[in-house]
Amino acid sequence: MPWSVVQRALLVAVVAVVAALPQATQRLAPIAANDNRTPAGELRNGVLTLQLEMRKGNWHPEREDGETISVYAFGETGKALQVPGPAIRVPQGTTIDITLHSSLGVAATLHGLHQRPGEDRDVVTVAPGATQHVRFVAGVVGTYLYYGRTPDGKRGNNRVVDSLLGGALVVDPPGATGQDRIFVLERWNGPMRTAMNGKSWPYTERLNYKVGERVHWRLVNASDLSHPMHLHGFHFTLDGEGDGEHYNALEPEEKPQEFTHSVEIGETFEMTWVPTEPGRWLYHCHRIPHMRLPVAIGDFDPEDVVAAPAHDHEDMHDMNSDYDGMGGMIMGITVTGHSVIDTTTNWKPEKRLELAVGSRNGDPRFYELSLRDLLKPAMGNMAKDKPQMSTGLTGPMIVLTEKQPAEVTIVNKLKEPTAIHWHGIELESYYDGVPGWGGLDEKKSPAVEPGEAFTVRMIPPRAGTFMYHTHWHDDTQLTGGVHGALIVMPAGKTYDPVTDKSFMFSQTANEPYGGPMILMNGSPQPNTIRLKTGTPYRFRFINITPSVNNLRVSLRETGGPVQWHLIAKDASEVKGKPVREADQMIAVGETYDFEYTATSPGERSLVGLSPNDNRRAVQTLIFEDSRN
Repeated sequence: MPWSVVQRALLVAVVAVVAALPQATQRLAPIAANDNRTPAGELRNGVLTLQLEMRKGNWHPEREDGETISVYAFGETGKALQVPGPAIRVPQGTTIDITLHSSLGVAATLHGLHQRPGEDRDVVTVAPGATQHVRFVAGVVGTYLYYGRTPDGKRGNNRVVDSLLGGALVVDPPGATGQDRIFVLERWNGPMRTAMNGKSWPYTERLNYKVGERVHWRLVNASDLSHPMHLHGFHFTLDGEGDGEHYNALEPEEKPQEFTHSVEIGETFEMTWVPTEPGRWLYHCHRIPHMRLPVAIGDFDPEDVVAAPAHDHEDMHDMNSDYDGMGGMIMGITVTGHSVIDTTTNWKPEKRLELAVGSRNGDPRFYELSLRDLLKPAMGNMAKDKPQMSTGLTGPMIVLTEKQPAEVTIVNKLKEPTAIHWHGIELESYYDGVPGWGGLDEKKSPAVEPGEAFTVRMIPPRAGTFMYHTHWHDDTQLTGGVHGALIVMPAGKTYDPVTDKSFMFSQTANEPYGGPMILMNGSPQPNTIRLKTGTPYRFRFINITPSVNNLRVSLRETGGPVQWHLIAKDASEVKGKPVREADQMIAVGETYDFEYTATSPGERSLVGLSPNDNRRAVQTLIFEDSRN
């Protein structure tokens, strides 16, 4: 996907501005990416002594000789500045003694340098050129954030200069070895500028693990947006989460299994997972702007950015590769070891489907998917033989069975390549749907080229609600309808469309609805569904919008939300089927299952709402007396 004329012109303009910059701007000290492996300071006799300073430096979010951004950063005195800031990590009960010096020209307000649990109003303000002293005892075990703000730090999508002024603070149980990894999430200057531990893909750290190895991660959101973090190919266990001032470590029986977990602004969480299948995998934010290569350097102030020469910046990403276009908040994972999935020896699929991806009425902005069962006996011209088609701008539902060998052949009828990711399904990396990255050793997952087909083999190991969606480079295919619900039924059970209802929430780009609208099953206002009282219904909810991470899904009657039972989250059953109010936030890439039984006839409204701008999709449900 070569750069456009406009993109190149913008880049040349930035380079021209850089040439006119004062040399002092270019002489700032370099800022190093911090992998959070080495705790800061000196720990002796139960006291951590740490000397921190704040200075302005030059940071490279990608290659070290690539784009350069001038930002404020933390560093230990006498050492390099770091993004994220130095990791503060101590055993519980340690006294943390910090000397803070500011070399900035403005005052800085620091949050999070106090005992937990605490209050965010407990801050330290350091005047320009001044030094402050902070001393506190490490409190409740957990993962926390410390960060700084300055009055010259712009807000929103133009925030740059103080946007990287943050780091992790971890309190370990006494005697713990700390055999885990810390990943700090960052964002600056617009929705498409994101990083993990100081680097953006493809320059983020490559992680290497072995099949059967226990992996423990800590995630810290130091950015100003929430991030739904999705792990390809595996489920993980949520061990605990915090809001920055408090931390809740979950008991073993409370820990859910997930494939996506959203971390809000200033929040943290811990997760454990065990890779069971070798290959190359991704861990990334599922908000599309946060995992996509920026189209241009952006709207930086001239004094805040130094660009590499045009040819160097272009070389940062192989623009001719199968997987150019991916960037931002992404980690690449390579797992080595023996595969437990065998889709070659005596392979006999019990389910064979064909998923064809084409344009809608020849319009390249909108897509239509068709699904055929290749093992179903031909029925001539009878309706039963016709393929299932997209409903509005959502593809047909795929239903598989737990532990049943299945094949899905993707047929590309488009004029551009495509790829399908099987979101949440545990399968071989080669079939995961990330072209140019997935696979094992030299065998890489291909893109499905125009006029070509690619057959995916899988044996779903668990039942639940999943999804399939394009994993191509931009959001055109996603907003155009290349996605659908994927249901895996328990072994020995069949899908009942009468009592089992799926609702996929997506978003259009613009036309045909006159703007970026929230859709439910491909439509902003689906047709009314008639149901029966006294009948338990399973409602499955899926959020595949590009970036509506705070989608509120509610089932309402006159007077407010009804009550329903939570059954599952991310294809993981919830113990006890807890009762809760029917108003659930569903992040991008998450799935939820609820059970609802109407006790009286009448109308209910199922609403998918984007609270930031009040966009919504509404499904009317009419419950009729089951005796009629």
